[in-house]
Amino acid sequence: MTRLPRVAATDISVVVQGPVVGDPGDAAGARLTCRVLESVRRHLPGAELVLSTWRGADVTGLPFDVLVESDDPGGLRCDGWPDTRSPAPLPYNANRQIVSSRNGLRAASRPYAMKLRSDMMLTGTGFLDYVGRYPARSPEWRVLRERVIVPNWWSQNPRGRSRKPFHPSDWFHFGRREDVLDVWDVPLADERMSLWYATRPHPPEYRDTHVSYRYTVEQYTWLAFLRKYGDVALEHAFDARAEMLSLSELTLANNLVVVDVAALGLRFLKYRNARAYWGSLYTHGEWQELYRLYCDPGYVCPPDPVRWRKELYARWVEPWHRVLTEPRSAAVVRRASTAWEARAPRSFRATRAAYLSGLSALSRAPWRRA
Repeated sequence: MTRLPRVAATDISVVVQGPVVGDPGDAAGARLTCRVLESVRRHLPGAELVLSTWRGADVTGLPFDVLVESDDPGGLRCDGWPDTRSPAPLPYNANRQIVSSRNGLRAASRPYAMKLRSDMMLTGTGFLDYVGRYPARSPEWRVLRERVIVPNWWSQNPRGRSRKPFHPSDWFHFGRREDVLDVWDVPLADERMSLWYATRPHPPEYRDTHVSYRYTVEQYTWLAFLRKYGDVALEHAFDARAEMLSLSELTLANNLVVVDVAALGLRFLKYRNARAYWGSLYTHGEWQELYRLYCDPGYVCPPDPVRWRKELYARWVEPWHRVLTEPRSAAVVRRASTAWEARAPRSFRATRAAYLSGLSALSRAPWRRA
C-alpha cells in the first residue's frame, strides 16, 4: 500500500478545544485539560499547541503555545416536551464544539492539524500511520483534499444496531489543516433543529424517543459540512433509506479514515464506560470494506477479528447494558429497566453494580481493543 512519509511533529498544530476541566488547586488527576496538554507535549514534541476555550477560563499553569478565547455560544436543549419527560435537561452542544474547534483551527499555523477534545489525551502517535495509507478516491463526493482520520468511537455504522447514517465521530480529527477546518467551518445549529420533535411526532423508525433533536450533534456537523458541496436529503437521525445508507458510506469512505481508537493512541478521560457501546460502531475493518466498495475494488481487506467480537457483544451483551445503565435510551429499554427496578430493586442494583465493576475492569485490561 502506498504511504506518504510519516508527518513530523513540527508540521502539526494540535487544537485542544472545549472548556478547561480542572482548576489550578485541584489534585493532578482532576486537572483533565492539563493532562491532555501534557500528553501532547510528551508524544508530539515540537508540535504547535493551541488551547481554544471560553473567555474568562482559568488557564493558570497550562502548557500551550497559543491561547484562543471565544465567547461561549451556550448550549441548546433537546428534551423539549411540554410535559418535561426527561428527569434532567438534555444538552445539545453542537455550537460549543463548532465555535471552539473552528476558532482554534483558524489560529493554527502548521500544515497538519489535530482537533482534540479538552478531556481526551494522547497515549501514542498511531494516528500518523494512517496518513496516506489509502490513496484511491472516487470522483463522487470527493470534497476534502486528503482524508481526515477519525476514531471509531461514535462513528456509528447505520447497517448495525444504531441505524444512524452520516454519523462519524467528532471527538478527534487529524488531517490537512485546511481539510479539518473545512469540516468545522459550518453554520451554527438553532433551536428549530434541536427541538424538532417538540412540536411533531417522532417517525415510527425513530428509536430515541426521549430526545427532540432532528439530528445528533455528530450528524448535524457532518451534514452541515457536506451540504456546502451538495444536497443530502436526510429526513431525521434514523433515516436509513437505502439511498441514504449508500451516500453516507460513500462520504465516509471517500473523505475519512475510521480507525479503532486503541490504534490511534487516544484515551478518553471523561467517559470510562463508553467502550460498552462499541457494538454499534464501525471497526477499521468495516471501514476498509467501504473503501474497497466505493474507492478501490482491487483492495484486499484483511481479517477483522474486532468485528467478530463486536457482533457477539452486540447480540448478547449490549441489550443488557442499555437496560442497566441507559434507561432513557428508548421506550422498550425504559419499560424493561423500570419494571425490573420496581419489582426487584435489590436485584437490579446488585446486578448493575456487578456489571459496571466488571466493565470497568475490562476497560483497564491491557489486551482490550475497541
